[in-house]
Order: sequence, then structure tokens, then C-alpha cells
Amino acid sequence: MYIRKYTFTDKKAVIEMIKQTIQTINKNDYDENQLKAWSNIDESSWTDSVKEHQAIVMVSDRNKIVGFADMDNDGYLDRLFIHKDFQRMRIGDKLVNDLEEKNTGKKFSTFASITAKPFFEALGYKLVRKNVAPVRGQQLENYYMEK
Repeated sequence: MYIRKYTFTDKKAVIEMIKQTIQTINKNDYDENQLKAWSNIDESSWTDSVKEHQAIVMVSDRNKIVGFADMDNDGYLDRLFIHKDFQRMRIGDKLVNDLEEKNTGKKFSTFASITAKPFFEALGYKLVRKNVAPVRGQQLENYYMEK
């Protein structure tokens, strides 16, 4: 597996991977309506958002995208998603570390889902506050964390 820069030809595969991951990996922490709202990704706003960020993907040996992460120029980690079938293989660690190394000297922050909070704590992120994010008519609990 290897990390490479995200390209816009990756968009469809990345969005599909994210939708599947949300619907399966996060189902123990969020209800069906929340999962549906969260995974209903607006592709036009996605394009605008990713364009402004440093975005990377992890690609498997079979040339399948199995992870995605993006960070803005201030050190805010906007999204981190790992394919549902590739969890607990340190892919998330590698993606986050890659972005942090490219942004040395910055304070890093993220809004972590209930599911992802322990992962970020293991990477040294500290809880700043609990948050409720409005997402397409649903309220999703998450955590603002910094490192």
C-alpha cells in the first residue's frame, strides 16, 4: 500500500468509500437518520472543499482506494475515512502522520466522530470540547480535538 496525492479522478471512488464506511463503521454510535444525513455527500461542495485542502489517499496493492484524509493550511484535519474492510490496519495513522509531517510546527485540530475519538486520542489529540454539528437536518455529536 502507498500514499499519494488525491486527484479529482478519485472523487467517485472516495465518496463511495466514505458512504459505505459511514453506514457500516459508525452504525453503533449514530442512528439510521443521522447516518443517512451524514453519508448524503454533496458532490459539488465536496469538490470546492477538497480543492482548498491538502488531500491524500491510501491505495492498496490492487490499486483500490482504501483511505482518504484532507487537511487545510492551518492544520485542521477535515476528513479521515478508512474503507470499511481495511479498518485497524494503521492506515489512518499513516494518513494523519503524512499530513502532520507536511505541516510541521502547526497546531493540529479536528472534529472527531464518537467512533473516531479513541483513535485520535491514541494519536495524541486532546479533547477540547464536545460538539453538536447540524448535518442536513440531523444533529451529530462529535468532539473538537487538538494536538
